[in-house]
Amino acid sequence: MDKALSSKDFQLGEPVLRVLYKAQRDILACGKDTDTLLGILGKAASELSGKKGIAVFFYDPSTKTARVRFNDGFENLFLNGISEKFANFCRKSLPIPTEVITETDGTRCLFIPLGKVESPFGLLVLPVVLDAVATGIEEFRQLATDSISNFMETELVKLRVEELATLLEVGKAISSTLELTDLLKKIMHMATQVMRCETSTVYLVDSKTHELYFHIVQGDSSVGARLQEIRLPMGTGLAGWCAKENKPVIVPDTSKDPRFFKGADKKSGFVTRSMICVPMRLKDDVIGVLQVLNRTGDISFNEHDIEMLEAIANLAVSALDNARLYQNIQKIYLSTVDVLATAIDAKDPYTHGHSRRVTEYSVAIAEAMGFDPKALDNVRYAGLLHDVGKIGIKDSIIGKPGKLTDEEYATIKKHPVIGAEILRPVEFLADKIPGVLHHHEYFDGRGYPDHLVGEMIPMIGRIICVADTFDAMTSDRPYRKGLDVNVAIAELKKFSGKQFDPKCVEAFLTAFEKKLFQTFEREHHLEAEARKMNAPLASGSSHGEKPQTLESQPYPPTFINDHPKLESQPYPPIHSDNQKENPECQSPKEKESLPSSQPYPPIGAI
Repeated sequence: MDKALSSKDFQLGEPVLRVLYKAQRDILACGKDTDTLLGILGKAASELSGKKGIAVFFYDPSTKTARVRFNDGFENLFLNGISEKFANFCRKSLPIPTEVITETDGTRCLFIPLGKVESPFGLLVLPVVLDAVATGIEEFRQLATDSISNFMETELVKLRVEELATLLEVGKAISSTLELTDLLKKIMHMATQVMRCETSTVYLVDSKTHELYFHIVQGDSSVGARLQEIRLPMGTGLAGWCAKENKPVIVPDTSKDPRFFKGADKKSGFVTRSMICVPMRLKDDVIGVLQVLNRTGDISFNEHDIEMLEAIANLAVSALDNARLYQNIQKIYLSTVDVLATAIDAKDPYTHGHSRRVTEYSVAIAEAMGFDPKALDNVRYAGLLHDVGKIGIKDSIIGKPGKLTDEEYATIKKHPVIGAEILRPVEFLADKIPGVLHHHEYFDGRGYPDHLVGEMIPMIGRIICVADTFDAMTSDRPYRKGLDVNVAIAELKKFSGKQFDPKCVEAFLTAFEKKLFQTFEREHHLEAEARKMNAPLASGSSHGEKPQTLESQPYPPTFINDHPKLESQPYPPIHSDNQKENPECQSPKEKESLPSSQPYPPIGAI
């Protein structure tokens, strides 16, 4: 390294003044484009030194590293060496005078600090011709320092404005939902975008076990499933350390930090190079950790990034707390509704568990159809409550072991309307009413209470219709054994487009094949055992007559004895136009031969 340059080595002449004046004029005219500014300085430097080339370095005190901000004319390998030398000077707080540096290959350049000599914010590197040293270098250094500083301040103000605007958008985004999973997805999306990194994660604290766990992970769902198996004790890994110490942590290079937990990368296949973790604090408690991974671009994570990520975490915490409170309230509501549904089913031991099974089938159908979480909740509540109107029906009708009269069946048909009236005053349940009111509507318009056709029937009603019918077909009754599952599925297919919406049938079949069949036999076995213990099958009618059993009777029911057998006739039964229009004109024998408007499951023998 050669001797330091002194002011006596430079004497300003008219050419130098002209170059500096032109550079200053061009800088004032270039607006707020930093790259244009650095290009102007590079051109002026080449005119002063007699050789083209300029490199600009900035030093980041938070990460104690230097980076190349602008380069025109130097090899990257050469600049990497200069970057490390500059960072060493800054880390050790050594003064950096204007120097001539001679490399081993004979390259000579000017090493010019920007800002205060004892604590520069940057560095200019200029080439030098072999025979002479440029004049006016100190004046050029001052011009570069002042212009770059001004531009940096302008950029900083602009950045702060953009950050505030971004934080406002973050606040809007995370306050737009109370669904926990959606909220966490939005938090991670916004954190990834704002922090300019590859991905982000949220760890939540399990207050019972004092462990951290992945609630949700961006990207591949299979990766997320593997990561959700990981639970970190407090203090384990960088996230665990952050939660335990209640302090943010910045790691420019994870390979050099012994606290880094490699298990997550092994599970996911993701390679973590750098990260920031900040605690998510609710009052005095840490409820989670927000983590961003792998900064993109050439600017490493720094102290300002911690401030930004903490701001995002603070915005997220209140929304997260509200989402958890909302989730708890939802659980309470759902538990209350479940108890109500159980009480309704308990009116008849043979419908024990019916509402819960209908709910399970309905939710599975909705999931197969791609419903969002809110819509799935509506289906779940409507499934549990679909028979709530039976509260208003006399037990003597609900539990009648024999055939219903037409008047009794007309009463039974009122239960969807009664259910809707029960729910209507409850604002929280208002959007579940269509499923309760219309789960007996048929796709071809022959259902009740409103005889709606096709897509006029609310989708939630069409879904529950399929689920309700399947459970009714496959459940045992005092007068007949439940259908074999394959027969029941065949019936759904047979009446698809007539009684049932074909899309709902298709979705049910998809869901059944994927998961419902796994629990079907087990559930029905448990229900059968419960009935054996609590409600044995009736052995006869009130007159001592043995009720006839309709073994594996298809739905809609066929008819027996002196009723004509209408093979797989849909419900409501089809009557001739004359019979519909002139029922009173029919002879007693004709009336007797007509299929009764009996509900499903079919009543016993006449």
